[in-house]
Amino acid sequence: MTTDTRQNSERRGILAIGNLIVDKTHHIDRYPAESMLETIRSSASSPGGGAINVLFDLARVDPGLSLSIAGLTGNDDEARFLAGEFARHNVDARLVGRVADQPTSFTHVMISASNATRTFFHSHGANSRLDLDFIRKIDGTARIVHLAYLLLLHGLERLNTRYGSDGAEALAILQQKGFRTSLDLVSDSNPGRYRQFVLPALKYVDYLIINDVEAANLTETRSATEDGKVDWDAALAQAERLLGLGGSALVIIHFPEGAVAATRDGQRLRQKSYLVPKDKVVSALGAGDAFCAGVLYGLHENYDLATCLKLGSALARFNLFAASATDGAVGLADLKAFICAAEAAR
Repeated sequence: MTTDTRQNSERRGILAIGNLIVDKTHHIDRYPAESMLETIRSSASSPGGGAINVLFDLARVDPGLSLSIAGLTGNDDEARFLAGEFARHNVDARLVGRVADQPTSFTHVMISASNATRTFFHSHGANSRLDLDFIRKIDGTARIVHLAYLLLLHGLERLNTRYGSDGAEALAILQQKGFRTSLDLVSDSNPGRYRQFVLPALKYVDYLIINDVEAANLTETRSATEDGKVDWDAALAQAERLLGLGGSALVIIHFPEGAVAATRDGQRLRQKSYLVPKDKVVSALGAGDAFCAGVLYGLHENYDLATCLKLGSALARFNLFAASATDGAVGLADLKAFICAAEAAR
């Protein structure tokens, strides 16, 4: 799959824009019923949000890859914590701004030991100030810009008479600056918000990488059977429909069992997950972002689409062995060695 047809071949690197969050994770035995008490067994803070998670995973995959981040924080201890983490991962943070009257965004993440599910309580904070004026100031020589997460950036959730929404105009601006655009979403429970703020944006997205919940809301179709298993043909049909709804060169939908991909030049692929025994799973926090990071790395390096999907699936698999969203990531050599062994065993 050729992924760099519109751009100067001298462009290198990945820029991520979006939610800059401190995840405050709490491990509990099970999620309690409303008004009931459950004990927190342990707690930890770590950087979070799609923009950070993808870049920090990429920093482990390939330490030599040029990585940069753009977004907003408050002027508080959490902002200083994130700044230190950007420096530690060699991520260029010159496009990160601070606002004086909002805290750095944070999420309390409850991780249940009984089934590894995650429940989130989020404070929008400074992220709500990221708007079109902020996007217009962004420039650089990165090849790919990844926006994460639409539907969790309130400053881009405005109707727009020319583009449909401010999120759509933001992506159009980034394309006009020469970036290939990648988009990820947060899984919102209100289907109407997808129609208002996501559908108009698809026209300006080169790589759409989303999960099955988001695909169902965008296409208003299901890809699960009555017993909850994935219907692979239905998932591919969703990807094809999303191609028709926007301007994407590539649509990928991922779910626990694997992923499907559809391209405008006619490729249709399926990739099964690399399974991990349930008792070995520490946390699924950030698994979707890890998948996205692996795919984006392959796209950046002009790997064929099948390899991109395998990299994403393998990185998501390693993610499951760590409590934080990014500590499970491994280097490219380890990823390739695992993929080679796993594919040979299938």
